[in-house]
Amino acid sequence: MSKLSESAYLVALYRALESERRDALFQDPWARQLAGGQGQLFQALLGHPQPYADVIAIRTHLVDTLIQEQIARNHISLVMNLGAGLDTRPYRLQLPSSLIWLDVDLPDISEYKHQQLHGVKPRCILKQIKGDLADSTFRHSLFSASTQFSKPTIVITEGLLGYWTETQVASLASHLSQQHYIHGWILELAAPTVLRGWQRQYSHTLYDQYVANGKPAFKFAPHQGPAFFQTWGWQVAHQYDVLDKLSHLQRATPLVHLRAVMKRVLSQLHIPQTLSGQVVLLTHPTGFNAKRNDALGHKHGSYASRGN
Repeated sequence: MSKLSESAYLVALYRALESERRDALFQDPWARQLAGGQGQLFQALLGHPQPYADVIAIRTHLVDTLIQEQIARNHISLVMNLGAGLDTRPYRLQLPSSLIWLDVDLPDISEYKHQQLHGVKPRCILKQIKGDLADSTFRHSLFSASTQFSKPTIVITEGLLGYWTETQVASLASHLSQQHYIHGWILELAAPTVLRGWQRQYSHTLYDQYVANGKPAFKFAPHQGPAFFQTWGWQVAHQYDVLDKLSHLQRATPLVHLRAVMKRVLSQLHIPQTLSGQVVLLTHPTGFNAKRNDALGHKHGSYASRGN
């Protein structure tokens, strides 16, 4: 298993910790089992678990909400979860039984999850696809195969892009923009200040030594924020500040809470600011809805011509 993909154990542990809270934002009954001893090991390597556990919990909750809203509002029929890790949404979310859910990740992590959840019935049509998403040839095959469904689709890349270089993310953004059946793309972003803070604090710790062979584990935090994706036609439909949500739920440290208050003040003064961590929904003007509306326009136009 790729060492970077092993961070999925830690994310599973954080989801387990959230599920065990009295005020839990979600319930993931399989997270503790999936995290196993590896999750505890990664927590020990990282240390200070609570701030990161809260961030993962908020991020998970926001992505959950966006997925369910998009399915309900835009009649999404296919979810493509890229870098799925140990995510259990096909098992725990209320989903239409006819929904097709593609879990895509490296073979080892996919096989581990399949073994651990053997006998557990998903709530939708779940298909596991094994491959390296950093390989453009694999992505081309994946997206080509997905066109057979010809269904309105949302893509999720939760916890994936931060480990990639800007060049790799740009390639994926371009590749996704060419798939006409994709309605939206749910992702999370960190600001450059967060990335620099992580590198200062953890670049010489056992965590980065193990996960990334002593190199920075996290690489992608564009200074433009979601505007980075505009080059390929992506537009921001929804944008959520993770730390602001932490403050709202009274889980933030005093410093984070102060930052949230300052953010609100600056917003009232119409002063631009950079969000430190975001969950974002992107849409594309040439996506599924645009194609469908264009087709309807041609259809109505042809009827009008006949009437004349």
